[in-house]
Amino acid sequence: MSPKTFATRSTDKTRSGIFVALSVTLCALAAFGSNIANATETVDIRLPVREAEFDVVLSCQNDSTPECRSCLAYRPSNASLVMYSILKEALQAGGLATRVQVVPSPNSERSRKMVSEGFADIKSDWDFNIDADPEVLKSAPILRRGASEKGIYVREDSLTLSDNKPISNVHNLSAVSIRTWRLDWDVLESLAPASLTSAATKQQIHAMINANRADFTLLEFSSTPAMVQDLEGIRLYPIPGVKVVLPASQHFMISLHLPDAEKIVAALNTGIDALHANGFIHQCLANSGIINEQVKDWRILNPLEGQIAPEKTTPSN
Repeated sequence: MSPKTFATRSTDKTRSGIFVALSVTLCALAAFGSNIANATETVDIRLPVREAEFDVVLSCQNDSTPECRSCLAYRPSNASLVMYSILKEALQAGGLATRVQVVPSPNSERSRKMVSEGFADIKSDWDFNIDADPEVLKSAPILRRGASEKGIYVREDSLTLSDNKPISNVHNLSAVSIRTWRLDWDVLESLAPASLTSAATKQQIHAMINANRADFTLLEFSSTPAMVQDLEGIRLYPIPGVKVVLPASQHFMISLHLPDAEKIVAALNTGIDALHANGFIHQCLANSGIINEQVKDWRILNPLEGQIAPEKTTPSN
């Protein structure tokens, strides 16, 4: 073999080796670039929202300014808007790029089913509903056990009557609620009112109290100054000085049909912890009336085990 032929073959081998190395490098870079793209890809999240609150949340979704999601200013009660705001902020704080799109739902039960069956992705719910469903995962708590408070709501003229009898004697009063509102119903049964009637709708609850067919119900404290709950012109007021707590925690339920559901839960948990630490979640809950600073020192009629009820602030005879 001539030196010239040997040199030519050596050069060819060298070039071939360089080509192979370059190909491997380019493949690695392509894979690396693909991983970066996947890491920064925006995930679409479908959030079911009750029809009664859908327009407000949709308007916020389409608003380019962050004010409706900031939870930094007073706004009327809208539980769906609160959870929409917390969900968006928690995902962002957890380092996940998402687009939260609201989809209409007639009620909470249907929303729960939509998430379970994969027709929606995430919603907020009580721990017992999430734990009972094998098709969903549960986030860290948004609302810790016992943090959700409700008032004893009556007609305005009943407020005067309440000054003349110990309010702790709710067993002298008749109550109305909706039986499928599991937590409310359990709390009312524990209070042992004179009677407990199930209504079909929230409108019917207000109508029955307005017609003196029931004395009181449990309602969230409104974020208005007087904490009035007004439904179709029927105004109900909380009896001052007393409240109840709900013995459950609230979380996000995440559909297992959602790709990378476990990673999304991990991001949510990181974000929720951060939003508890910086006060964002508390501010959201306070602005909506779910947590109401005006009733912070009111006596709890059904304190949980280990929970100390504040001293009663209303007079009793």
